[in-house]
Amino acid sequence: MSKSVYSIVLDDEIINMIDIIAARQSTSRSNLINRLLAEHVSVPTAETMLSDVYTSMDEFLNGHSSLAVQLLGNSSMINMRSSLQYKYNPSVKYSVEIFEKGNYLGQLKVSMRSQNKQLLEILDNFFYLWTTLEISYCGINQNLVSLGCGKYTRVFRLYNCNNYNDYGKNIASYINLLDKCLKEYFNCYNISPSSANNNIKQIFINNMTNTMSKL
Repeated sequence: MSKSVYSIVLDDEIINMIDIIAARQSTSRSNLINRLLAEHVSVPTAETMLSDVYTSMDEFLNGHSSLAVQLLGNSSMINMRSSLQYKYNPSVKYSVEIFEKGNYLGQLKVSMRSQNKQLLEILDNFFYLWTTLEISYCGINQNLVSLGCGKYTRVFRLYNCNNYNDYGKNIASYINLLDKCLKEYFNCYNISPSSANNNIKQIFINNMTNTMSKL
């Protein structure tokens, strides 16, 4: 959201009370006034947007996923961790950042806590497969994705949705499916890489949603 400087005339008594409340909430006079006005006219602020997205993500994942969620206070980040049933029991980190302004809602970064070249190569193979499925079945543009060296970054687009709780649920659902496919891929890879590819494709097709093509 863009911001501009405005000159308005307010009663001194109102400003004194605003300053007291702002100090109690550890925020500035401008932020508090902006939030109060936004609530009155039902317009979401960057602060409420972040809160709505992360709260709904947390609620969805706690009810549908084995991912361990870590909300980072007032930060614009939320981290999740997942463990794979594979040798060395590698840990995968999912980080979601929501942008307060710009042409995109935010981005997801996925990485593995390992320096093992074989593991990172398998992870790259999975991300390439996942990206190919998104492009083929959801119409995702290649420029939304970056992958390599055991890392995956996916930018989330803005679309016509006034409910940021829905945004959060959609992102959480996307990550939940990604993690489910990643676990299955590693479970099957040692037995047969081709079977792993086929299984992931089937899981993806059976579980993809209409909102995935909008993210």
